Amino acid sequence: MKATLSKPKKMNSLITNRVIELQDKGYLYDFMSVGKQKFICLQDSVCFQSPDVSIKLIDQVYDNFSNSYKYIHAIETATGHKGLLLEEGIYTN
Repeated sequence: MKATLSKPKKMNSLITNRVIELQDKGYLYDFMSVGKQKFICLQDSVCFQSPDVSIKLIDQVYDNFSNSYKYIHAIETATGHKGLLLEEGIYTN
């Protein structure tokens, strides 16, 4: 019986570890930008305008799936939502 080597699966362990670290600090929601100044919480579909969110750049990480760098942002909203935004660009306010 001949053993075959399989191609290793791509992993994003650095991204995963940073996300888990931030989730442990209370950043439990996932956000997506929908326009230049608008963000949506993916868990409850609530939209937030730029003045209602505080965005802090946390880290730059390499995404093995898209072969590009991504930026992890921490978002806090006026309503108390705390979560993460993972994007190819930098968002600040």
